[in-house]
Amino acid sequence: MTFRLLSFTSLVLFLMPNLAASRDLFVSVTTVGTETETSGTNSLTELSELFDDESLLALFGSTYVPGVSAVSAAVDLRGVAAQVGYAENSNKLVISVPSVGFTREFDGDDRDAAEEALQEWLDGNGDQSTTDSQGALTTLLKEFVAASPVDPVAGNPKSLQSRMFDRDLGLGTLGPFMGDFPDASEGIPMLWKLDLDFAYYGSGPYDGQSYDLEFAFAWSPTRRLAVVTDLAMTFSVDEGEALSGLGELGLGLQGRISENWNLAAVTRFGVVGSIDEGAVAGMWSVSLVNHMRFDVGDYQLEMNNMLGAASSIDGIRIEGIELDYDLANGVVKNGLTLSREFSLGGSSRPLRGRFFFVDTVFFGDELWLEHTDELGLGLGLASKEGSRSYDPAAIDLSWVFGSDYDAVRLSLSLRY
Repeated sequence: MTFRLLSFTSLVLFLMPNLAASRDLFVSVTTVGTETETSGTNSLTELSELFDDESLLALFGSTYVPGVSAVSAAVDLRGVAAQVGYAENSNKLVISVPSVGFTREFDGDDRDAAEEALQEWLDGNGDQSTTDSQGALTTLLKEFVAASPVDPVAGNPKSLQSRMFDRDLGLGTLGPFMGDFPDASEGIPMLWKLDLDFAYYGSGPYDGQSYDLEFAFAWSPTRRLAVVTDLAMTFSVDEGEALSGLGELGLGLQGRISENWNLAAVTRFGVVGSIDEGAVAGMWSVSLVNHMRFDVGDYQLEMNNMLGAASSIDGIRIEGIELDYDLANGVVKNGLTLSREFSLGGSSRPLRGRFFFVDTVFFGDELWLEHTDELGLGLGLASKEGSRSYDPAAIDLSWVFGSDYDAVRLSLSLRY
């Protein structure tokens, strides 16, 4: 057990230096005349400033003539390629996104006014008077989910949609098994859980950190039925600057089919917002969770399976930003946990070591990352009351990986 723990920890530490190198989320390669310069920012609210007269004069000096010079820029919008520019002697700002095939123009009395109109449109507050305009913005938002490695709404493991499904699985497997309390006259006690998680991730060319807090509760009115609920929040920081925050509320019913078999139905509502990354969305999910346990000699093998569906909710508004994603996805999760109790030295309190693996596959609307795996190990205090379903205190260390994605996650769980 000790050798395996050291080997896995060494693997995780080896992976950490190989996570993504730092870069700006929004990068513009701008050309004026024969000169080309690069500028960037980590906040969408500052995107239009990359093309204002002050910034262009700082980059190009006398080569740029305000209101006169033609400007052409290839812009990376946290993974989505766009073209932005002015024609010569024009105040009309043109933005196009070739991958989704649309072009929009923003006009004004001067170029500053055109840039303000662009920013308002990106915030969902500008000229949204036509169906074409609304559809163009929604199309752009769906492209962010499909092409951006750090979209706060969906498409990567730190996004709202992914975290909601992760917690659906956790909530659906929260309650103990009926077999842990063999006395038919004995009630099953309430269970409280507090989880604290930290993750460091490399997602495409970007890196960041996330911080999670979750409080969960399970109440068993009968031996065969439990009501489970949780409240959770996550804060993520991309590239050391871009902040996003999300909150969730989950509620479910867990049925104990037999001594070591639970089934649960979970529904959840969540909301996410990021001024820096230009994302605001609400989402709801419904999931069915299967949880089974098998005794294999001195080991316990647990199997978790989940089928879930989530859809975005229109009309969520945070700090003046209202965006409609029109997003719907399903997920299949399958996990295995192998655990064993053991004693360390002369301690009278047994410990429990475990290895776990979770496979996640998304389907539905296109996402940047549709398949991830998590491989981890944990160590906890075995329950004094004989329940093998949970540890009163436990620490987990895991590696989450997918195509062009790696994360190291450290979790502390307290249950009572």
